[in-house]
Amino acid sequence: MATDRLDGAAVRAWAHAALVGLQRARASIDAVNVFPVADSDTGTNVLLTVTGGVEAVDRLAADAGPDELAVAFARGAMLAARGNSGVILSQYLAGLARTLGAEPGADEVAAGLANAARSARQALADPQEGTVLTVADEVAQGALIAAGARASLPTMLAEVLDDAHRALATISAAHPVLRRAHVLDAGACALLVVLGALARVAAGEDDAVPDLDWLPAARAADEQEVEASAEGGAYEVMALVRGGPQDLGSELRSTLGTVGDSVAVVGADGWWHVHVHTDDPEGAIALAAVGVREQVVVRLLEGSHGQVPETSGPGLVVCTASPALAPWFAAAGAVTVVRCPEAPVTAEHVTRAITDTGASRVVLLPGDGLEADEIDALVRLHGERIVVLDAHDPLRAGVAALAFVAAAEAGPERAATAALARLRAVEADDVAGLVSRVAALVGPGENLTVVHRDPLDDDARGAVEAARGGLEVTFVGPTGYGTALVAGMD
Repeated sequence: MATDRLDGAAVRAWAHAALVGLQRARASIDAVNVFPVADSDTGTNVLLTVTGGVEAVDRLAADAGPDELAVAFARGAMLAARGNSGVILSQYLAGLARTLGAEPGADEVAAGLANAARSARQALADPQEGTVLTVADEVAQGALIAAGARASLPTMLAEVLDDAHRALATISAAHPVLRRAHVLDAGACALLVVLGALARVAAGEDDAVPDLDWLPAARAADEQEVEASAEGGAYEVMALVRGGPQDLGSELRSTLGTVGDSVAVVGADGWWHVHVHTDDPEGAIALAAVGVREQVVVRLLEGSHGQVPETSGPGLVVCTASPALAPWFAAAGAVTVVRCPEAPVTAEHVTRAITDTGASRVVLLPGDGLEADEIDALVRLHGERIVVLDAHDPLRAGVAALAFVAAAEAGPERAATAALARLRAVEADDVAGLVSRVAALVGPGENLTVVHRDPLDDDARGAVEAARGGLEVTFVGPTGYGTALVAGMD
């Protein structure tokens, strides 16, 4: 039965229907994702974001009110947010939740949609028109007009969604990247799925999962379109920052804009979720040090983002205590979790990274970023899905990552394990000492991996390369800490 006011059961039903809708829409939304980066993951990112919101809703008591449930939905989404699209949606939900109240009807929901649109826009350092932000504004304006005309809640939501669907193509065409690619904005598609579920709940539909027939057919962008949209940097950096009562959002948006783009920062209850595309992950992580940094994840934008087919090979997760090494591991295809000095890496943080690989089986290289008790917790939680290799320092993690990537899908797990078993390592305080020790290494080998604490100039690199003749040498660093030089032959 249709309702003029949302109660707790309605908000709970909305969250679950939105989740199911996004599960069904995921592939279609991923397929039209060409902005801000054509990495085909908007559907995946929004799905993972809303999954976190639904899990938070499900933890509340059965008699929780609509306002409490809406706040939990938004906060859970914020903590679980993936990608630029997930961060924007989580802030949209937060803005909506702040104005719903205990018995939201048409007036309160309309005010909430208006606040949601403002909040989503404020989350970004460089808001772009012709995207989800413009659609959110259209929905908000339509809702305020309909509520002012005394439309019921179901009528108001149905009308504004009909208008938004009709306007979506025109709005998307106003953005140059989307216009060249001839696609709808992926983030806007995801938002309309979420709002479609809310409209069906208000209409009293037994099945509140929204109709998805309007979604575009799958279409991949060509290389020219990809190049046109990939401008901000090669890496995506995401982090949670605990900052207490002070507002860190403005500062983070401003400073992160100096090292990359697609900057989005959202906050709730003293937590701030940070997102940026950058060529300088180390710099971005350093700029987030205005609070306690945790759940810091770096990954290559061109890599797989949670939508790997089940038939693909294992995923790779690496933990490191060196922000400087994060882009090196990410470039090798790993979802990289960075341990900052303020907070340890937990099993929960690594579980998020495991999910982000999208793989049914994952190889974990603990590096120097993960303690033994958290590794034990991960093994208990994930069982046979996770394989933990004996790589508990930067050298062993680097050697295993290189072997993993070189093997591609032809047994990367076995290749990494075998490389670690063959590894012979030496340490030195300077290049001269390392050259003499490397020259003394005996036995066959194909690769020499050198982890260096400080930057190495061309002369130093040349001296090391000459010490082992025709061996391929890989330099990993600078780490910024630890032993000056460590080399391992595989």
